[in-house]
Amino acid sequence: MSRPWRAGQGAKLGLAVALVVVLGLGALFGLRLYAIQKAQERVWTLREKQASLQAEILELQQAVKDAEKPETVERLAREVLRWGYPEEELVILIRRR
Repeated sequence: MSRPWRAGQGAKLGLAVALVVVLGLGALFGLRLYAIQKAQERVWTLREKQASLQAEILELQQAVKDAEKPETVERLAREVLRWGYPEEELVILIRRR
């Protein structure tokens, strides 16, 4: 035999179903908003990185233009390679620690 239906159980069941639906939708939309926020933060980070890389590209393009000048080539040869003209005497200072 089946158990007789008690008054008020339908309302409890309906309330439980409504609660599960509300919590499920809240979790669904909450997770969606969280994912959108994280994606937006990633976009801003990548835009900042892109801007810094664009600035670096402009600096390097200017350096390439400057490298075509004889004065720049001579300066870099003296600074980086420690080169000089044959009639020049180079003095190298050695510091002891």
